Amino acid sequence: MHLFHLFVDSSRWLVMQYKLSPNDKLWNLKEDLAIRLWKSHDEGQLKLPNGVSKPIPFCPIWGNDVTKAMEKEIFITARILKYLEFWNLNMSKDPKYADMMKPYNDY
Repeated sequence: MHLFHLFVDSSRWLVMQYKLSPNDKLWNLKEDLAIRLWKSHDEGQLKLPNGVSKPIPFCPIWGNDVTKAMEKEIFITARILKYLEFWNLNMSKDPKYADMMKPYNDY
């Protein structure tokens, strides 16, 4: 389920529309509420990127300290395993809960 989508508006700007809630059936179709994704010149015209783009420098998700990163990974893995134990316990104890959660079992 997507809460946003990209399109080109009538003035040829790349814009993004969004939903405030996943329960909204329709996209907000007013172009003035869409978000423009490019910069503009002083005259208000679309400023397209040109030249070679600068690469984003690599940064590890957990930071540069390997020891702390490993500690965080171990901590998070332990928490996930604890939640899975809780999930399985509830699935075995409560048939209503198990039936409700059936679509999520493949994850």
